[in-house]
Amino acid sequence: MITRAFTAAAFGIVAAGAAQAQGFAGGTLSVETSAFFEEADIGYTTYSGGLQFDVGAGFGLALDLASYGFSGFGSDGTNATLHAIYDFGPLMAFGDARFGAFIGRDGYEDGDAEIFGIEGAGEVYGLRAEGYLARHDGDLGDTNLAGVSALYDITPQIFATGDFGVADGEGNAELMRVALGGGYRIDGGPRLWGELGRIEAEEDAFSGDETYLAIGAEIGFGPMSGTSFDSRSLFDIVPGL
Repeated sequence: MITRAFTAAAFGIVAAGAAQAQGFAGGTLSVETSAFFEEADIGYTTYSGGLQFDVGAGFGLALDLASYGFSGFGSDGTNATLHAIYDFGPLMAFGDARFGAFIGRDGYEDGDAEIFGIEGAGEVYGLRAEGYLARHDGDLGDTNLAGVSALYDITPQIFATGDFGVADGEGNAELMRVALGGGYRIDGGPRLWGELGRIEAEEDAFSGDETYLAIGAEIGFGPMSGTSFDSRSLFDIVPGL
């Protein structure tokens, strides 16, 4: 089981890679808040950030940290995710295709959990997408995760987004989360966005089916003006567990 020492170890790995790196690649800082329609007293706020470094020959390392504050659930959560990344560059019809493997830790009131898996990202005709497959092993049981997210630039400033995630507790409980949204990119500033989403869940997986509204802001910096991949957490699919 990964403990709280994972965060310190992850920082150490990234720092060691950065010391030998060709350069700092990019980073992000973001905040998101949401509210549920059916249960007005339930919601969450997420603060997250990430750093990525090139280590040469197309390889990179990235670390994401996130804090989840859940209202109405009675507990909060944390996540740390370490990514190992390979950048293929332009690959057939895909612009700047990337592949990665990741390992992380979710922390919550009733214990903690390891999360590990594979991920990929690419761009085609202005549509940027990333997806992942993961395994979540923890004190609350084992869960298989999968997710896909996409962003399409309508104009240089206006964009549309889509997000899909599923969590399968090996026959015990299943949850699906779908969202559509859009936003505005301020020149030299943050990216502002909003989304309307739906959670369809078995009762054992969540409090029931819920519709939610989320808004957020993200700023990217460095040569990439961001990072290759998002953080990976069960909290991103199942708020408050």
